[in-house]
Amino acid sequence: MTEMNPISRFFVNLSASSRSARAYDWVRKDVPIPAGSVCLELGSGTAAFAARFVDGFRPAQYVATDLDPHQVETARAALAKRFGGRPPPELTVRAADMLHLPFADVSFDVVLAFVAIHHASPNHFDFGPIPQALSEIDRVLRARGLLVYREILHKDAIRRWLGDHGYAVERLRRSWRVESVAARKSGPPAPA
Repeated sequence: MTEMNPISRFFVNLSASSRSARAYDWVRKDVPIPAGSVCLELGSGTAAFAARFVDGFRPAQYVATDLDPHQVETARAALAKRFGGRPPPELTVRAADMLHLPFADVSFDVVLAFVAIHHASPNHFDFGPIPQALSEIDRVLRARGLLVYREILHKDAIRRWLGDHGYAVERLRRSWRVESVAARKSGPPAPA
């Protein structure tokens, strides 16, 4: 399993809490996520966003993943501390590669990725592997499910791929460098 170098890990984790607070505020305010959703987060790092999300949205299941096994252990320790040694049973943290997600087809109502999709490529400026990651997201996302992400690289190319594969952008917020998107997968509505 691939891992970040210690210097990168330090800087990513240093600002994790403030980044996750901004992402959570945007999702809470602008993204319609139904109660009881089954959610997957890619590149969850310290799981700071996952903890906020589980507290605020009460999903049926939330799987926080990261490629780096050190980040998975850091997340588990942070969650144990935050929840007094007993993280909520609906919240799990595990290692996973977004290029080969270890989940069954159509397993999730919501997939979240905050400044993570470009990490599908070892060279973050190379878009080459990203369609494979997007295909994996599409595979595990249920019809009418939401892909909620923030990205700093490949923004137009990601949105173009999503449009070409039947996704409709429902929410879009742009700032100087970051683009936040909620895109809905096409398909028949879920039975009531």
